[in-house]
Amino acid sequence: MVRRSLALSSLLLLALDAGCQSDIASPFLAGLQPVEAVTVPPPAATPTDPHPEVFNTTNGRMDAWEWAQGTGYVHASVTAVYAALRDPAVTADRRKISSFTATQDVAPLYPHSYLVHNVIHDVVTVEFDEEWHLGPLEGTDSAPTVVTARYQKVMGTSFISLMEGDIVARAIDANTTQVEMMRHVKSIGNGAADEDLYEHDVFNSIVAQVHGRPLPSY
Repeated sequence: MVRRSLALSSLLLLALDAGCQSDIASPFLAGLQPVEAVTVPPPAATPTDPHPEVFNTTNGRMDAWEWAQGTGYVHASVTAVYAALRDPAVTADRRKISSFTATQDVAPLYPHSYLVHNVIHDVVTVEFDEEWHLGPLEGTDSAPTVVTARYQKVMGTSFISLMEGDIVARAIDANTTQVEMMRHVKSIGNGAADEDLYEHDVFNSIVAQVHGRPLPSY
């Protein structure tokens, strides 16, 4: 919680020095194909579990954005993971935002979609909208073998000039799913470690949801 406050305070103080913020729109590119291939290897097998419920990540910085990637296993079917990804509370950055509201079925071209309006209250109030498109890459919506959830910041504060990513879930067997995530963010005050932490938080929320446990709180 201390880290969150320091990061947000730095962001907002920089913004105040800059004088103002404005809303910017970013059209969502069509399609469900992943934005980029995830190269992080999955967790190594243990003597008792060939697919441990662990999430491996790496992160870094490029000129255009901060980035993070991760791969892990979930001890649940791909159908259960797909259902979890359709819950905005699972994918929301609840560690950083003060509140959010979600609207379902905002993009009729996709089997599932939602728009999340995020609000951060600090020195100033920051608001932005993030849109999610979900559907099967292999199989059908009711019986998928590979699904993807693509997301992008589509409107809101100029403090975040880019936010995009995807989550791909692949069936390993009837009770095991491999989850891959990638994320690009260009914003004031955040670093690659923040994007890495977000992916861990989403993975932990997926695991909690599919096992019937409360979502982590921050």
